[in-house]
Amino acid sequence: MAESADPPAHLSHLSETELTSFNDLISALPALLKEAEHSELYGHDLSERSTTTDVLVLKFLVANKYVVPDAHQQLLETLKWRATFNPLSAAFEETHPSKFDGLGYITEDKANPDGEVITWNLYGQVSGNQDVVFEDTDEFLRWRVGVMEKGLQLLDFSSKRTQISQVHDYLNVSFLRMDPNAKKASKAAVAVFQRYYPELLGKKYFVNVPLIMGWLFTAMKLIVSRETIEKFVVLSNGGYLAEYAGAWVPEAYGGKGPSLVEQDVSTSVKLVGGVKIPEAVVEES
Repeated sequence: MAESADPPAHLSHLSETELTSFNDLISALPALLKEAEHSELYGHDLSERSTTTDVLVLKFLVANKYVVPDAHQQLLETLKWRATFNPLSAAFEETHPSKFDGLGYITEDKANPDGEVITWNLYGQVSGNQDVVFEDTDEFLRWRVGVMEKGLQLLDFSSKRTQISQVHDYLNVSFLRMDPNAKKASKAAVAVFQRYYPELLGKKYFVNVPLIMGWLFTAMKLIVSRETIEKFVVLSNGGYLAEYAGAWVPEAYGGKGPSLVEQDVSTSVKLVGGVKIPEAVVEES
């Protein structure tokens, strides 16, 4: 009997059991795509077998501890959601209200091909104006998903850069006076990213966090998985961020790089997956 071929390099770290689960899900992929009536994922066509396809499918398995039925269901739900929500349109075709300007940025460590891509969330920029910025949850969600999708285009799923890091800057944010709509919008965004973007989070930096809120992150350790907690960095002083993210971050965060406005690449990111933005009915915000 001939020996089975060794798995390709991007799958070589899998155990025999994990590889079996992967092969089972890959084998079921054509039928899954047919059921979903959608094959695009993060700008890539899953109907074309490639290293990128393998890595993306693998993320759903890892998120579900290699339980194939659970990974299958999450991937199916994700594709169906993408067919209706049309996140690529949110990123590359739609014009979002100016009230979101300055609230989010996308930067990358350009000197290091495997370096971090970071999306920045500057909550303090809307201090005192939360009722206007977050009054329409759907409108906010389309903008925030669009930022995420643009960031994903800076990743190379055939290399080591397969995750996005996030910075949540709480400078000037009052946790005691948070607008109910802001809480609702934030909760909706978290739910979308957790369900439809598995295993895409690199580090999550919480900076300029009031010391009084330290107890909250301590409490989170009791309800959040160890794998997720290990990705969290909580800093009361944002000036120490460079010690964790690198000297390329802006001076305001302890680095030597230019400001976020100067580093922002959100307006220049192009769709690189080679797929046509799917047509879908998108409700007007």
